[in-house]
Amino acid sequence: MRHDNRNPRLKMLTRFHSALAALLLSTSTLAAQDITLHSDIGPAEDAEVVDVSKYESKRDGSYIVGFSNVAVINSWTAQLVEEANYRASTLPQIERYIVTDANNDPSKQVSDVEDMLAQGADAIVINPANPVALVPVLERAYEDGVVVIVVTADANTDKVTAKIMADQVKFGTDGGEFLVDAMGGEGNVIALRGIAGLSVDDDRFNGAADVIGENPDMEIIAEEYASWSYDQARQACESLALAHPQIDGVWSSGGAMTQACVEVFNEFGRDLVPMTGEANNGFFRTWKENQDAGFDSIAPQNPTWAVGEGIALAVAILEGQEVYDYYAVTADPYTAADLDELYRPDLNDSYWVGSTLPEEKLQELFGN
Repeated sequence: MRHDNRNPRLKMLTRFHSALAALLLSTSTLAAQDITLHSDIGPAEDAEVVDVSKYESKRDGSYIVGFSNVAVINSWTAQLVEEANYRASTLPQIERYIVTDANNDPSKQVSDVEDMLAQGADAIVINPANPVALVPVLERAYEDGVVVIVVTADANTDKVTAKIMADQVKFGTDGGEFLVDAMGGEGNVIALRGIAGLSVDDDRFNGAADVIGENPDMEIIAEEYASWSYDQARQACESLALAHPQIDGVWSSGGAMTQACVEVFNEFGRDLVPMTGEANNGFFRTWKENQDAGFDSIAPQNPTWAVGEGIALAVAILEGQEVYDYYAVTADPYTAADLDELYRPDLNDSYWVGSTLPEEKLQELFGN
């Protein structure tokens, strides 16, 4: 040992090896760092730790990850895809990232998932077009050892690896409670709904209907599906306004639909009534522009970044990280007090508030 220390060349070589070992240890530590999920999601009350050992055979740090999207039908789903793509780009463990669009067709989405499996997907992240139709293919993927993450809309099975769900019942309940207070517990309500058959829409509407139904002097007199779309909501609100001369409140399953309905009421010369909205920049602009006319609303959140976090969760599971099988998003709704802080006049109406996209990307996608 004394001889080694007296040998300058050997001493230098020893120091080099020590430095290299320290660098390799530091690099491996960084590579093994946990993937951190968004601060606004957390394990649900009854969540259990995922058995990640099931996926140990796949653990090579280079994965094929598929995202099966239900459809790009409006600005919210378009931003959702961008958020998912960006999140995937931040995960170097993803070797191939596959994105499909089912065009709101459950049978096509089944085929999309089967195609991903044929391509050797290690993980599939999905927002299902139907809570029942996708169950067989998802269960088969799960039983074949593929990580299956269900996000945003639910599937009626526990044979998946994990779920990330916003509290859609709370979305509807928050809006229903706002209308009860704003309308003094009486009057006629029309409802603008999303897409028939989707659990998201059913949960939101049922949450609102339960609250409104507790008030005997309030009634939901009509409802129309408008696919969370501005254009379809204009037609739906026009039809409802023409058919019902007495409307005292509007419950809406989405901000773009509320924005359209405010404009319809103004064009028809109808007094603006309380309407529920959502955390969307176009709706926030419309809300601000009509405050002097006495308009008020509430904006529940349904984050566009949830699917991106599903992709991150899938990679975390493949990497053997300790995670849970059910994560909940329970963000509080925005009120008039939040408008000045959250409204972005430098971005267009299509921007959904609370994005995780970098500012450069926001300006590219939504800059005026």
